[in-house]
Amino acid sequence: MFPGARWLAVAAVAVGLTSAPLIPRALPARETDISAGRLVEQIGDAAALGWSGEVRSQGSLQVPLTGSAFGGVSRLLGEETRLRVWWRDPDNWRIDRQRTTGESDLVRNGGLMVRWNYEENRVNFTPYSTIRLPDDVDVVPSALAARLLAGARPRELSRLPVRREAGRDAVGLRLTPSDDRSTISRVEVWADVESGLPLRVKVYGEPVGGVPILDTRLTTITIGKPAPAKTDLQLARTLDFSRGVALDDAAGANAFAPLVPPDSIADLPRRGRPEDFGAVGVYGRGPTAVLAVPLRRSVAERLHDQLARGRDARETGSSVSLEVGPISVRLAKGDRASFLLTGTVTPGTLSEAAVDLLRDVRRTD
Repeated sequence: MFPGARWLAVAAVAVGLTSAPLIPRALPARETDISAGRLVEQIGDAAALGWSGEVRSQGSLQVPLTGSAFGGVSRLLGEETRLRVWWRDPDNWRIDRQRTTGESDLVRNGGLMVRWNYEENRVNFTPYSTIRLPDDVDVVPSALAARLLAGARPRELSRLPVRREAGRDAVGLRLTPSDDRSTISRVEVWADVESGLPLRVKVYGEPVGGVPILDTRLTTITIGKPAPAKTDLQLARTLDFSRGVALDDAAGANAFAPLVPPDSIADLPRRGRPEDFGAVGVYGRGPTAVLAVPLRRSVAERLHDQLARGRDARETGSSVSLEVGPISVRLAKGDRASFLLTGTVTPGTLSEAAVDLLRDVRRTD
């Protein structure tokens, strides 16, 4: 073999070796005839599946909420979030968020939540609460798909073609809400053909085309329960430890505010387990969800000023409301309580919900 030909052969082998990991991603997807209804069932069954991988989420909304209480909501809906996830089951997982200034961990171990902030050398322990503000776990595709598909009706579901996601064949599902009170136009979920695990979720607020308001996907995935050591934090004694009584402001209000919200608002039933009920109201279903969080008077006043500065904010008496894409926000202040209401429902629906809430809420003190 001539020297030039020999180097050409070496180069070809080198290119082949370095390209090998990309071949599975480039392979054409294999179609499947699974129905939309059966796919939803398969996605539900995959909730107990263990896996590990990397998640990249991109939000496209500019939510005018800041501060320690609601700033995380703005980040999730308006910025890029990069996560490393070890998921043993819905009650045991670890999420490592990569930040420009370092990393932070969120760990659930049954009824205990642990937050570890690396650069601040601080760890906080709190009880887990199903009533809470959105956090990094809520942009994990499997968790987001479960929330949005909750209560889906057969006529709202249709199939999408199979495509490749995270190097795997992923079967597509579209949810088109039939309730005209919803501000979500459609949700698209791609789930692993073999396991039903959601690999990508896109949420749209525009009727046709447009950029998704939230696009979250697994970029790498290993299916199989990770070892317990992957979800256990090895904490040094030099860390600054603290123990809290509530996961966040919503969990704290739910547990300690002396209020009982009504069973329904704007004809949207309150949802959740009776043992989780407190002062926070979670109403509706996947595409028509409303969260109502009671606020202390001082917090309500500061939040009112913050929201009122929004370009499209509307003030009516003591209330202020605005829309951020498909998300409606309303701060409603009454004689007995003040609430921040937010949800994927029309402004008119949220206004009706606020009236019902302030009229029918009861105090227990």
